[in-house]
Amino acid sequence: MSEYNPPRGMRDITGRDAELYEYLFEEFKSTARRHGFEPIITPTLEYFSLFEAKSGEEIKKSMYVFEDKAGRLVALRPEVTASVVRAYLRHYRARPKPIRLYYVAQCFRYEEPQYARYREFWQGGLEVIGEPDVNADVAVAYTASSFLEDIGVKHYYEVGNVAIYRAFMSKMGVSEEIQDHILHLIDKDRVVDAVNELKSIVGDRADLISTLVETRDLDKVESIINDYRELLGDKYERVQEEQARLRDFITIMSELGYDVKYQPKLVRGLAYYTGLIFEYKLKDSPRAPSIGGGGRYDGLTMVYNGPFEYSTGLAMGIDRIALALTEKYQPTPTKKIVVIVIGNTPLTIGYKTLNTLTRASHIIQGFVLKTRNLSKTLEYASKIGVDYALIIGEKEYRENTVTIKNMKTGEQAKLTLQEAAKIMH
Repeated sequence: MSEYNPPRGMRDITGRDAELYEYLFEEFKSTARRHGFEPIITPTLEYFSLFEAKSGEEIKKSMYVFEDKAGRLVALRPEVTASVVRAYLRHYRARPKPIRLYYVAQCFRYEEPQYARYREFWQGGLEVIGEPDVNADVAVAYTASSFLEDIGVKHYYEVGNVAIYRAFMSKMGVSEEIQDHILHLIDKDRVVDAVNELKSIVGDRADLISTLVETRDLDKVESIINDYRELLGDKYERVQEEQARLRDFITIMSELGYDVKYQPKLVRGLAYYTGLIFEYKLKDSPRAPSIGGGGRYDGLTMVYNGPFEYSTGLAMGIDRIALALTEKYQPTPTKKIVVIVIGNTPLTIGYKTLNTLTRASHIIQGFVLKTRNLSKTLEYASKIGVDYALIIGEKEYRENTVTIKNMKTGEQAKLTLQEAAKIMH
């Protein structure tokens, strides 16, 4: 272990990569605000119990959990939705609903590092609390797709619904904890294992779950639901409503121009999902990796002793999106300048000059250096890619001028600040 290396699975994000991440953060936030979401910032560190309640089997195992100095069990957040729900119960309950929130945050999971998977990773998230209609699901999905379109990431959706699985397993007498485990296995594409474990509890009725997982035709799924209406009993109407939501979501997003596919194996790894779920996949990629997803988590507020609230949301994987954009990302063109103050010239004049130029144009970025060795300072400026050097010595200060040097061509001239500004545009 080198003393300069971060812990395994963590990264320093530097240079052009850091610029790309900043660009993605800003674009996500801008898109969210444009679509009526407001920001929320929650703690990186939360009580472990917050995530223990409904995070899901895999995430529970991968959390960074430890005792603080007061002996309280805390965790680095493995995801943000639970924190948003906690914050909603504390700060937003009295506000008119729906509440529409967005965030950009770091999350932590102790998983085996691999391509596009890190132990510290970034998410951009959207949450809507207090709206039962499918419009809430469309709102978060459409906003996220707008973000991906704006940054040039081609994508499609896979859509599923966990409500039908939960309803059938519940009527078969399967506990919620076992349901979570079975769904976890299906999420990992271990359908045979899931069915075998279910058979040990409910016998051959487990074959029904196997049939549903393998049925890609929604009409056939709904036919199965009708065939087993008696088994579903009082849950039949709820399942019908959820299937209607699934169809409505697919229809609306398709009519908005997006590629949407029903995927019965899609159940995602979080135990708090209650119905519609969806996942974003990267188009034109042989691996078609997931770059984000979300769904309904109605009633999660009750897990934390709050009233029932309808809720939906999603999280976009900023790290995977960044990988998809690495080769084609081009930073916004800027003019990098340095204001060089020489000798006894007041340093304040350098900062006033920089302030005037950067406030007048968003493409000008720069800093101030004070020196008695101009040649070395210009050599430094050249090495770090400065476009223009503005030199203010005692003579320029007295004459209210600057000497501007084009660091690429070597040309220089003594001009007023206004004249120099025009050259840099």
